[in-house]
Amino acid sequence: MRKRVAHCLRSEEEMTQSSVRRWTPKHVAKWLKEEGFCDYVDLLCNKHRLDGTSLLALSEYDLRSPPLELKVLGDIKRLMLSIRKLQKQNVDLLEELGLPYDGHSPTGSGGSLDWLCNGESGRDCDSTDTAPVGEEYHQYTNGKFKQQTRRLDPEYWKTVLSSVYVVFVFGFTSFVMVIVHERVPDMRTYPPLPDIFLDSVPRIPWAFAMAEACGVILCNIWLLVLLLHKHRSILLRRLCSLMGTVFMLRCITMFVTSLSVPGQHLQCSGKIYGDMWAKLQRAVAIWTGFGMTLTGVHTCGDYMFSGHTVVLTMLNFFVTEYTPRSWNFIHTLSWVLNLFGIFFILAAHEHYSIDVFIAFYITTRLFLYYHTLANTRAYQQSRRARIWFPMFSFFECNVNGPVPNEYCWPFSRPAVLRRLIGFYMSFILSFMIGEMAVPPTYADLGKSANDIFNKGYGFGLVKLDVKTKSSSGVEFKTSGLSNMDTSKVTGSLETKYKWSEYGLTFTEKWTTENTLGTEVCVEDQITKGLKLTFDTTFSPNTGKKSGRVKTAYKREYLNAGVDVDFDFAGPTIHGAAVAGYEGWLAGYQMSFDSAKSKMNKSNFAVGYKTGDFQLHTNINNGSDFGGSIYQKVNDKLETAVNVSWTSGSNGTQFGIAAKYQLDPSASISAKVNNSSLVGIGYTQSLRPGMKIILSALVDGKNINAGGHKLGLGLELEA
Repeated sequence: MRKRVAHCLRSEEEMTQSSVRRWTPKHVAKWLKEEGFCDYVDLLCNKHRLDGTSLLALSEYDLRSPPLELKVLGDIKRLMLSIRKLQKQNVDLLEELGLPYDGHSPTGSGGSLDWLCNGESGRDCDSTDTAPVGEEYHQYTNGKFKQQTRRLDPEYWKTVLSSVYVVFVFGFTSFVMVIVHERVPDMRTYPPLPDIFLDSVPRIPWAFAMAEACGVILCNIWLLVLLLHKHRSILLRRLCSLMGTVFMLRCITMFVTSLSVPGQHLQCSGKIYGDMWAKLQRAVAIWTGFGMTLTGVHTCGDYMFSGHTVVLTMLNFFVTEYTPRSWNFIHTLSWVLNLFGIFFILAAHEHYSIDVFIAFYITTRLFLYYHTLANTRAYQQSRRARIWFPMFSFFECNVNGPVPNEYCWPFSRPAVLRRLIGFYMSFILSFMIGEMAVPPTYADLGKSANDIFNKGYGFGLVKLDVKTKSSSGVEFKTSGLSNMDTSKVTGSLETKYKWSEYGLTFTEKWTTENTLGTEVCVEDQITKGLKLTFDTTFSPNTGKKSGRVKTAYKREYLNAGVDVDFDFAGPTIHGAAVAGYEGWLAGYQMSFDSAKSKMNKSNFAVGYKTGDFQLHTNINNGSDFGGSIYQKVNDKLETAVNVSWTSGSNGTQFGIAAKYQLDPSASISAKVNNSSLVGIGYTQSLRPGMKIILSALVDGKNINAGGHKLGLGLELEA
């Protein structure tokens, strides 16, 4: 009996599916009347000729939108309930027609189904319902949509192909640059062409190195974004395809037309490399050096158009496109590096203005066209687009809509690597939210230990410091120093005024060496945490002038600064950055002389800091190693240990120091090193604002030989 009932029900279901498939508008009209929608028979069946198949494909959005535009909300809801009931009874038929039933409405409003380039159905990747093209959306009962998570296939094999493509193009570009160098016009016959910018702005010798430095910084930012992005494979594929296409176009333009050298300083002439093997060797040298002067590569003739501008602009657009809009600092920094890099290229007179302009225009247009086609999926509806952009269609056919900016760990193990990536992620997220205190500057790493060794001593010196403040807020600081060994006396006078309303600080300083200094500081005005300082000095006796611009930016997890010493021959750039995470600190300090293209300083430091304990290690220029430990034993006793060693020598410097607070107004300090130099200091507050410091240095190895030093210091503050 049960088998007979089941057979009857199955037969009835098959009959219903078969009959719905064969429904004509008359059958639909009959169904509408049975469901109580007689008012819509004329609109749906007579005017729009709705049959059974189209009835199953109908969605609530279709009822609300033109050409139907039903106005009565209750009728819309009741009609959709009836349609969904009918869809539920005909799920297999919907699947057969390519309209899978998801419990709300079929994913196609008109019976269309997108197919991926591999022949598989695209229903899992995006919805072609009346939601916006290229996105997967969930339909609310009111007909509106919300975006749902889409799975984007990384298709690593395509990324590998795009990487091979761009590597091949770079190699081919290097070979074309060798050919072009052989055909560069003679400077005596073809002098530099007239150029408004180059004729108006004097050449800055160090500018091209600065342009490449901007590119290196941008590249590091992009690599960090790429590493943490969830869809890194798609991003890398797009970068390779775009970069390769632009540079392939550059090969054509610079090979077809050879422009004259833009400046006499280049000293370019046609160079014959001889046989093909010599040309290939030169091309490999250009290719492995990335075509950069910083790596020792110098080329001529490759002017139309600027490859440096292409790289700067492309990296800038990728950084700003694939980071959230709220990351304003990253976007501003990216654009500043891009624009400054372009300016430095022109200021170095390495390219004509038209080279840079065309490079910027082509790169930006190609980037925008590519992403517009990819985000709207217009190529899927346009046969012409697939013909004109075959490589684009191949790479993007399975990417449905815009790539969301989602981030994740690139590796699941080892755990140490994951913690390292977590540190970088927290570093990036700190630009929007923060939970950790601002880390110290690079100069202040290990400061607590250094203070125990240095403060409270003044061997061989007599020192006087006086600080006062007027009623108007002007601060005065006077200091005098007498060296008992050389009998030299020096002094300085400093005035400081703070305009708190505008975050301005004005400082004037005069020294006994007849040097005048002026400093203007702006803090927390342009953006919170940013400090700009303009510092100038002038010596009336010698007429020597100097200037420096200092920038410092600090907030949770980060404390960074860049200083530039102005010199027409080429400025010296000083940079330092410290990042902190859960008590761990890591910092880097550098100094680059652009006139000599030489790195004068390259220091690295790592430390750990808690409330009463600090550890600090550093490596300076790869040869000097140092470290310190600080511990606050209790409220009265502080201790410190430091050690230093220079590679190539057997001598190691080692020291121990301590400070003990005798009472609230007096403290004693002591230190000793491995050379048996013993230092003792005593600090006494005579009254509020008056402090005296007594110190002595004793040579423990030669107590009877003399040479010991005493020190006296007096500090007054009112």
